[in-house]
Amino acid sequence: MTFMRSLNAGYKLLTLIIASLLLSFTYNIRLNLVVTALGFVLTLTTTGVNKKKFFLAMIPFFIAAAGTFMTGLLHGRGNEADAITVLTMTDQRILNANNFTNGLKLASRILAYGGLGMMFAFTTDSMELIMSLMQQFRLPPKFAYGILAAYHFFPVVQSEYGTVGAALKVRGVKAGPFSTKRLFPMLVHALERSENLAMAMESRGFEAGKPRACAFRVPLRARDFVFLFGLNGAVLAGLFLL
Repeated sequence: MTFMRSLNAGYKLLTLIIASLLLSFTYNIRLNLVVTALGFVLTLTTTGVNKKKFFLAMIPFFIAAAGTFMTGLLHGRGNEADAITVLTMTDQRILNANNFTNGLKLASRILAYGGLGMMFAFTTDSMELIMSLMQQFRLPPKFAYGILAAYHFFPVVQSEYGTVGAALKVRGVKAGPFSTKRLFPMLVHALERSENLAMAMESRGFEAGKPRACAFRVPLRARDFVFLFGLNGAVLAGLFLL
């Protein structure tokens, strides 16, 4: 399915921001789980999505949700009349239905936000997003290209980190992952790359306030508004019906 990739990236971001804000007004467990499942389905059925990377990216959200659930379950304040005593490995714990529900509310919200965020990350091209922000939302090119450069600079830093580590290993120098012997040369090389990038942009006539042509146009179609009002309308309906 290519529907998610065919959407306007800027309006897709706007849609998911509004949906996230609507979810913040409620702790509805069923709505959060439905949104989570929807995010999973739309992401995993999109053409070109690496399912392994998707689930790896969701691991921090699963861990955070599990930790939040256990915190609400074991340390929440519930009705003592509904409490039951369970024996853990270290001591006795008093649990109740209210704590269990509170834990589910917090955990399901984390999963809902994670599902929406990963759906956007795995179905959106960064260049299309920047072009959409400039064309549909009038973001100044100075900030737009700065964001794009910063986004693509992370792989450069990662590459420099590996190169410096390999060079130290060849020389027989022992350096840990956070050693200054490894980090300092990496930062120096990264700064050199950033200066070269800035000089390249200036040499090609990139100046703030000057009219510029676009590499390509990002269209705004009816499907973008259908997604905007359809998803947020469904979330809004879920606030009252679920």
